Amino acid sequence: MTDKNSSHEPEEKSSDGLTMNRRQALQLAGIGVGSLAVPGASSIDVRAAENCANGPFERTYSGATVNIARLDGNRGRKRGTSKQSGSASPASEQEIQSLRAAAEAGQHGRPSRNEERAVDDENGDVSIRTEYDGVGAEGTRGGVPSDSQIATGRSKNVHALNRQVAIFNKRSGHQQRKVQLEDLFEPVIDEPDGGFAYGDPFVFDPRARYDRNADRFVIAAVQYEPGITEDGEIVDREDQEEGKEPGEGEEGEEDEEGDAEPLQRPPRGWWCIAVSDNSNPNGKWHVYRIPPLNNEGLVDYPTLGLDRDAIYLTQNFFGEELEVTMVTLDKEAMYEGRDVTANHFTALDNPEVEKTDFTVQPALQPFSGGSDVTFYLVDSVFPSPTASAFTLWEVTDPVDDPSLDCFTVDVEEFAYPPAARQPNSDKRIDTLGTRLMNADYNDGSLWTAHTVQYDWNGDGSAVAAIKWYEIDTDSREVVQSGVYGEPDTSYFIPTVGSDGNSTVITHNVSGPNTFPQMDVAGRSDDWDDEGEDGDDGESGWRSVVVQDGESRYDYGEGEEVMRWGDYNGVSLDPDEETFWTVSQYSPDIDIDPDVEERDPYHTRIAKISLDD
Repeated sequence: MTDKNSSHEPEEKSSDGLTMNRRQALQLAGIGVGSLAVPGASSIDVRAAENCANGPFERTYSGATVNIARLDGNRGRKRGTSKQSGSASPASEQEIQSLRAAAEAGQHGRPSRNEERAVDDENGDVSIRTEYDGVGAEGTRGGVPSDSQIATGRSKNVHALNRQVAIFNKRSGHQQRKVQLEDLFEPVIDEPDGGFAYGDPFVFDPRARYDRNADRFVIAAVQYEPGITEDGEIVDREDQEEGKEPGEGEEGEEDEEGDAEPLQRPPRGWWCIAVSDNSNPNGKWHVYRIPPLNNEGLVDYPTLGLDRDAIYLTQNFFGEELEVTMVTLDKEAMYEGRDVTANHFTALDNPEVEKTDFTVQPALQPFSGGSDVTFYLVDSVFPSPTASAFTLWEVTDPVDDPSLDCFTVDVEEFAYPPAARQPNSDKRIDTLGTRLMNADYNDGSLWTAHTVQYDWNGDGSAVAAIKWYEIDTDSREVVQSGVYGEPDTSYFIPTVGSDGNSTVITHNVSGPNTFPQMDVAGRSDDWDDEGEDGDDGESGWRSVVVQDGESRYDYGEGEEVMRWGDYNGVSLDPDEETFWTVSQYSPDIDIDPDVEERDPYHTRIAKISLDD
């Protein structure tokens, strides 16, 4: 596998210019092997900044308790009338079955595997211990992307995706339960005057974590209730992302009838968060709905993190202007189902950088942080057309007396990645830009990764590649990082998990000879043989294909770039020796783009082991 590793060399700037409109640039809602890690590279410059945000503003919220075992996965207020997450519905199960009729049994529904599959027969350092299908497009109410997340407990896996939550026996792969997100949060969702614009609450963009310190599952999502004009026109979320007023045309132009229409009801949004009452996700959950302080706009792309004492939520909020907001929540109160104290911070912005802070990722930090130790968040500022900085955010005493500081960390210049090619199609796959996908903290190191533009041969033929980072939180410096991928093939949507000794990245791969597939890469400090990057093994990554892509992905409707994934999932098993991952891939179901049904995606759940 040639050229899948790179030392710390600056990326070439795109000859394409990466021009994009606001919708493309802020669209909300990969691998071979790793790279050479260069300790202390990039001439790191760390600067503290003042006035990083407004706040904190303290509020108190009440919740409710739901027994998930009593929820019917098919019930709902007006099931079937809900707004879809994307531009069309997926093919129905009946339609998919007709497509499968001529195929051999089991061709599309992958069987569970419990035997180990290794990266290769010689080394076998990255292996799949168990794997089975997660929920696919046919098991949802439609729309893309999948937004797959996984949270692994003692005996269960929780798979959250748009717009469902499913519970699996983690060893056998048996799906025990599946419920709709709006049913989970129904007790705390008030119906607005005039009713829900989409027929029922629109709850989407789920995140899932397992708190290994407290043995609890945590699920977060957002609810969006669109605005309605006086003439009854719905202000859709796509309009909100583009910053258009009701009645405006494509480029913010007024429509033929003149002025933008006044609203009878503004668009609003909320964080929704659920915590399991104990380590069994099949029982009671305590649920809450948290509004942003200025609740007129679109709540989108939420993120979720936690430490010893608090749960952290952030979001990209589209109101009159785009802003990032954050709230810290008293974890103990939520785990007991009591009223919860929340501390809001608004307008998160690092004044030391000119570029926009965007999609701030809170760490998974269950054994530290809290009242007397720092909690960490991080984001990569938005490139326009390039950027060379991260913002490291630090929170102290999040429940009683929270404070928020930010620090600028200079990194190598990065640029927005191009969309990925795929076989047998001129349509491209969305690689989701340069936002960080998650952050994982262990023993003073903050691990994160994103997709960047990379020109492997220096000939102007840039592709999407993965850039990973280890940040030392004491010195606030990047101590190692690197790029991996390969020429002519795109590697994208990297999600990182670490136990301090081993690190894995689940991601997607697509190219002119590769249908969109799911891969996992790993590295371990215990490896003392040479890694595939030719290094001494200290920083070597190895990878395994969890699930090959099997067809082109094209849901038609005139779109040139197919929305894909948005994020993947990684969860460290409570045994702290293995990782569970989930991602989507394109199955062997190829629906004609000219018909109304959408090409479906499938997901795969896999248990990953890194052995010496």
